[in-house]
Amino acid sequence: MNDDELLRRELRSAREELVRKRTRQSGDLPSSESRLPLMPDRDEAFLRLALMSVDDLETHIDRLERDLADLEDGIDRPDVELE
Repeated sequence: MNDDELLRRELRSAREELVRKRTRQSGDLPSSESRLPLMPDRDEAFLRLALMSVDDLETHIDRLERDLADLEDGIDRPDVELE
């Protein structure tokens, strides 16, 4: 799997987790629910997202979107000097 696809998967998972958190905050789900419920629709590679707060998820999503845009624009590694 390439970097582009991995970023897209993580971004999708982060957005889904943000929706879950916001739904929980709105009172639609019982407050006694665990912070890390075992749900089959979660991508196991990104379970750590379930431990993030809403603010942390929003920041993480912004970073993922920026990284994905950089990859699409051809900026792959910022530590490599342009010739």
